[in-house]
Amino acid sequence: MSVMDPKAILDGRTGRGVPAGAIIAIAASSVCLAGFLGIFLIVGGASFIVAAILSLITLVPMMAGVLALDRLDPEPMFMLVMAFLWGAGTSTIISLILESLGFAALQPGLGDYSDAAGAVILAPVIEETMKGLILFGIFWFRRREIDGITDGIVYAATTALGFAAAENIVYYISSASDGAPALAAVFIVRGILSPFCHPVFTSMTGVALALAVGRKSLAARILLPLGGLLLAMCLHAFWNGSAIFGLAGLGLAFMVVVGVLIGLLAAVFSERKRTVAKIQACAAQYIPTGLVTYADLLMLSSLDSRKKARVWARATHGVSGFNAMRDYQMACTKLTTLHDRAANGTISRAYFDSQQSNLLALMRVARQAFLGPRYMSVPMMTAPGLAPQYAPPMQPLYRPVQPAYQPAQLPYQPVQYPSAQPAYQSAQYPPVQYPSAQPQPQPPPVPAQPAFQPPQPPAQLAFQLAQSAPPSQSRPAPEPETAQLAFKLPQPAEQSQYHPVESDTFEYQSPIAPIQPITVSVYGPRPAGGHPTGTGAPSGDPSKGGVGPAEAGRSTGR
Repeated sequence: MSVMDPKAILDGRTGRGVPAGAIIAIAASSVCLAGFLGIFLIVGGASFIVAAILSLITLVPMMAGVLALDRLDPEPMFMLVMAFLWGAGTSTIISLILESLGFAALQPGLGDYSDAAGAVILAPVIEETMKGLILFGIFWFRRREIDGITDGIVYAATTALGFAAAENIVYYISSASDGAPALAAVFIVRGILSPFCHPVFTSMTGVALALAVGRKSLAARILLPLGGLLLAMCLHAFWNGSAIFGLAGLGLAFMVVVGVLIGLLAAVFSERKRTVAKIQACAAQYIPTGLVTYADLLMLSSLDSRKKARVWARATHGVSGFNAMRDYQMACTKLTTLHDRAANGTISRAYFDSQQSNLLALMRVARQAFLGPRYMSVPMMTAPGLAPQYAPPMQPLYRPVQPAYQPAQLPYQPVQYPSAQPAYQSAQYPPVQYPSAQPQPQPPPVPAQPAFQPPQPPAQLAFQLAQSAPPSQSRPAPEPETAQLAFKLPQPAEQSQYHPVESDTFEYQSPIAPIQPITVSVYGPRPAGGHPTGTGAPSGDPSKGGVGPAEAGRSTGR
């Protein structure tokens, strides 16, 4: 039966235990630190105990602050131990040896100026180089452990705090020989006012190495770390050299170092916000697997919500639930950094697939632990875009995954508010009585005039038709009136050229009176001789030039 090691998975190790290289570095640094403490214990005697206590007074809160910066994505503990022991042991011993040899070499040539030259030139170069060696080693052999600026600062500050703790012991023992006032003055300057100086100096190298990790160019991977190391040396030399100019120079250097420290902290918090956004975006891709829910995305969005989730898990399932929730949160964060490393090209495809499977398996097991045994049938693992692979259910009934964290519901008492009254009451006005509108007199209608008057034929035909009102439906129809058609003929004396041509009787259909026979006489010019029509044809044949009854009817207005 295989046993899952959450620490190994979260640290990115393929097996249990610490890598061999880290073990060798930790062992060598521990030997150097033990030799350093033994030598100064013999030299200092009782003052060594006091110096060690004063050094720890500064070290403990400073180290706690550095670890607090790394809460979102903690680095492997064995890596931090290796960096601290290197700074406190190996780098301190080697620096003391090289500085002693350098001061001895500068003494004959510079005389009284050898101490100032050693503090401004020799000490910054040697100390920053020795502290930076472990950072370069991590960059060369464990590059995937550096995921951003925060990791570079954490490793650099851890190394520098180890070095500063050991160096403070040397200074405290040296000042103790001059009396308690001198020891108190050194402790105030080094332990209270400027305990962050060494971490700030070495952080220049750590930030440069973190920026070089994601670079594809070989020149950038070489020049950036070297530039960061040179900047650390210059800042260290500026701090040491400011003491030559008294309190004014020291105050100026203090302001510069504090400004750099504020800039580093701002960079760390800004990167933390970006990391939280990346975690939510990356974890959202795994929602189809069932290993992440929308409630989990909200829980992973801040350190405060993560802490509340761990408290809930402890209250629900005890210590095992607390550990499972912590491992689940770390697995989600490590999964995000794994995608970032793959995008930067710092890991291989095989390592990505292997670590992704391990992290998803850890998330499944941890989720089962803090949710309880009823949520055992959850997807095991998958990659974004692929169908999830489900584990066999341990219960006959599959129940969907519920949110991992439910925030505590505070008791709520509804507040009774008085009914709202309108803020403004409109005034009531009596209705206004307006006089009724009187109709305006209309002008009489103007009869329409025809636009075109056809010419009248030479024979002027006119008839007078007596008309009466149309019968009304409410009263009987009046007696029909006779339509009379009278032709006014010119007087024979005046119109001697006309002569009656034809006389005919036909029925005229009047629209307002019954049908009455009408006699029509048509007159025409008198011909010179023969038939009155001039052709000898019957006057009633229209085809022969005569005027028939139909033509006469049309002439009368039918």
